[in-house]
Amino acid sequence: MKKTIEVVMLGDSLTARGDWKKLLENNFVINLGIDGDNTLGVLNKVNQAIELEPKIICLMIGINDLCLSVPLEKIFDNYKKIVDRIVKKNIKIIVQAVLLTQMPAVNKKVHKLNNMIKEYCESNNIKMIDFNYAFSNEKGLLKEDLTTDGLHLGQKAYKVWGYKLKNSILQTN
Repeated sequence: MKKTIEVVMLGDSLTARGDWKKLLENNFVINLGIDGDNTLGVLNKVNQAIELEPKIICLMIGINDLCLSVPLEKIFDNYKKIVDRIVKKNIKIIVQAVLLTQMPAVNKKVHKLNNMIKEYCESNNIKMIDFNYAFSNEKGLLKEDLTTDGLHLGQKAYKVWGYKLKNSILQTN
């Protein structure tokens, strides 16, 4: 009998460092987040996630591309290819906006990329959630008490993310 996978978490170090089984209160979660990953890396392994036949794939990727100055058009092209592969297999997807950092120059690019992704998701009837409202301060930076280094998240942030994502997953099922 095949074990049912309900949720696959797909992304970079922000995803990789979360204890998603605990955070989502679900033992049928697989975390495919990888430290340092980017949209090309996720594109190259998205079939691995699809082959698990999960009910939902939760995707957050792009911050490493932005920090390495990969052109926005290339990041967005990779993003669309990732999402399209998942959708074509009739797997539900929750696209999560790229999180802000404490680096204003990077955040300008985060906003541009998130707007591109949002428009794409809206025009293709794909669920996108943006947790930046809960993670950013009045200056539009990642709150200091939620980060360990200006980019990566601390345990308090994961609790907020897990709670909000769990609710989104429940609404998607």
